[in-house]
Amino acid sequence: MNEILTNVFGDLTELPWWGWLVVAALLLGGVAAFVKVRGGQKVVWTTRMLAVGAMCIALSSVLSCVKLFSMPSGGSVTAASMLPIMLFAFVYGPVPGLTVGLVHGLLQFLLGGWFLNVWQMLLEYPIAFGVLGLAGLTWKMKNQRLGLAIGVVIACAARWFCSTLAGIVFWGDFTNGTWAAITYSIGYNASYMVPECIICAVLGVLMGQRLVSELRKVK
Repeated sequence: MNEILTNVFGDLTELPWWGWLVVAALLLGGVAAFVKVRGGQKVVWTTRMLAVGAMCIALSSVLSCVKLFSMPSGGSVTAASMLPIMLFAFVYGPVPGLTVGLVHGLLQFLLGGWFLNVWQMLLEYPIAFGVLGLAGLTWKMKNQRLGLAIGVVIACAARWFCSTLAGIVFWGDFTNGTWAAITYSIGYNASYMVPECIICAVLGVLMGQRLVSELRKVK
């Protein structure tokens, strides 16, 4: 039993005290943010909404296989694979977007994700992809193009933040010291997230507005 638990959770005793503080703060902050956003939006999942969500997850999964550039230790620049999730959030709001993003993150892990321990897996997959739903925070802006661009940047920044934290807390042993882990994780994750964000923002501005308008007509 001890061996099984070790394989699943990893040797969490090796986490530094500040690592535990970061994980605890992230979890508490995430719960608080979800409750805040949830309180401002009443969500009723219709059959059409479920179908559109499933379609967006499928499309994001397919696009994630089209890699323009892959990093050696995980992460890649894809053919705007995050955009369908963010468009869904922009149409239906942040709470449904967070839910669809979380499901997409779990699917990404099952399709070949990295596993160090359960906390690293949750932070880098369900949480990191779940926050793509934050693109829906700007869904009520009158200027849809501007709203989409801002929403994409918010969502990409949130995913970068989660991946960077995971790199610092869980993969820090692969670097020389705490500050090296921080600077390396910031740079490493930015190297693929910045191009990915630019691609998603440009395509979102050029094509996303029409897609959003069409989806809202049949909402």
